[in-house]
Amino acid sequence: MLFIGKTRTGKAIQATALSKSTALLMGINTNRMYAITFGISGACVGAAGALMSTFFPIYPDAGALYSLIGFVIVALGGFGNIKGAIFGGLIVGLTEALGGYFLGTQFKYAVVFLVYLLVIQVRPKGLFGW
Repeated sequence: MLFIGKTRTGKAIQATALSKSTALLMGINTNRMYAITFGISGACVGAAGALMSTFFPIYPDAGALYSLIGFVIVALGGFGNIKGAIFGGLIVGLTEALGGYFLGTQFKYAVVFLVYLLVIQVRPKGLFGW
């Protein structure tokens, strides 16, 4: 969050995400920003996969549930909002833990998706969406 909000490269990434044509007019190399963003996201996914491999067996469909939970977290907080994603992650984590404790572990993801559906019904752009 500090990298995106405080550094020159982070602000260029934000500008490119908001409007590619305006960023080009301001002298930002948008292809370079796309490459940097792709590299950072690949490094994060690689680190997450390496850390997950110590706890879970590796097979082709190993990350499908975590990808879906990640989408729920980002959509719950609002797309394009880092603070919203952090807050969405806290909500999903607490909902998963409390749902697993009170209803049983087989229902914890059902409770997470139910909370997601309820929030999206009330606020279609997420909690902090713009």
